[in-house]
Amino acid sequence: MFIFGHLGITLGIAFLVFYTLKIVPDRRLYGFILIGAILPDLVDKPVGEILLANSISNGRLFAHTLLFVFILLFIGTCLYKRNGSEEKAILFLGFASFIHLCEDRMWLSPKTLFYPVFGFDFPQGVVEPHWWEYFLRCFFGTYSPLTGGIELTYAFVSELIGISILLMFIFNYLYRKSIQRWSSR
Repeated sequence: MFIFGHLGITLGIAFLVFYTLKIVPDRRLYGFILIGAILPDLVDKPVGEILLANSISNGRLFAHTLLFVFILLFIGTCLYKRNGSEEKAILFLGFASFIHLCEDRMWLSPKTLFYPVFGFDFPQGVVEPHWWEYFLRCFFGTYSPLTGGIELTYAFVSELIGISILLMFIFNYLYRKSIQRWSSR
């Protein structure tokens, strides 16, 4: 999955959770949801694919573990108990990071997901000659709709769903703004 899939699908799930739990979100909460949706990649891709490109070359390291999510949720819970409802944003950062792990299907990599239960080293990735080749391979792999046959790739479908959800949020926002402008005349 690439950036639009993570952002859109996580935003859609958060919207459903907010609606179900009758939470009235503000822009700040949605901002934390969007940051949490890509936080594991913001942390792990530069470290694993750029800094450690010649050794481990794995873009799924510490931030793609349940330990990382539990640390975020622990910090969020402590801040929430200390400061009240103003600090629930960190909880949603942890929630969105957990959704990211689900979207990446991290259960297929239990050594990373349950780090450090199975040891302190991460699985070896494919060492590319240059770090930018990894990102180009991911980009073109994500936006190529077909694998070898006639089936759509998971990443491509996820991106389409994510873009669709993001467009719905954008159009809804623009529609509400236009209604507000029209009613204030």
